[in-house]
Amino acid sequence: MDVIRLKTAAITVIEYLLGFLALAIFVAYAYAQGTPTVPRWEAAFKLGAVLAALEIAILFARKPPMNRLILGGNLWLLAGGLAFLFGQEKFLRMYESMGEASVFAAILCVGIIATVFSNNGFVGVQGPRNKVLTYSAYLLIATVMSFGTAIVFKGNVKIAGVLPLTALAFFHRYLRHKLRNYP
Repeated sequence: MDVIRLKTAAITVIEYLLGFLALAIFVAYAYAQGTPTVPRWEAAFKLGAVLAALEIAILFARKPPMNRLILGGNLWLLAGGLAFLFGQEKFLRMYESMGEASVFAAILCVGIIATVFSNNGFVGVQGPRNKVLTYSAYLLIATVMSFGTAIVFKGNVKIAGVLPLTALAFFHRYLRHKLRNYP
C-alpha cells in the first residue's frame, strides 16, 4: 500500500515539474539578460510554444484528465508562439497590454470550458457532479483573484506571475486531494 502511494506521489510530482517546465523555461529564457526585448520575447515564445506542444502531447496521452492549469499555461504559450510566427500584431499587443494577466486569462478560459463541458470540471477529478462543480467554482474564483493580482502588479513577474500561479497550483492540488477523498 505504501509503495503504491509513493509511486502515485512521484508521478504527481513529475507531472507538475513536467507540466510547468515550458512556462519555467519561457520565463528563464525571456529574463535571462534582464528586461526582455521584443526579439527576446519572440524567441522565448517560440521556444515555449514548442515545449508546450510537446507537454500537451505527453500529458494528453496519460489516462487521468490533463491538469487544466498546465493546459491553460501551455495554450497561452502556443498562442503567443503562433502569434509571433504569423505576425499577429493585434494579438501580441493584447498580450503586452495584459502582461502577466494574459496567462491567467488563458487558464480561466480553460477552466470555464472544463467546468461546463467536462464531467471532471476545472478541478479535473471524478466525483459527485455537485462537488465537482463546487470545487471547480472555487478554482475559478481563485483564478479570477490571480488574474486581478496580475493586473495590479503588472510588470513585476514574481508578484504578478510566479506567486499567483504557484498559489493557484497548490490550491488546485488541495481541491483535487479533497475531492478524491470525498466520502
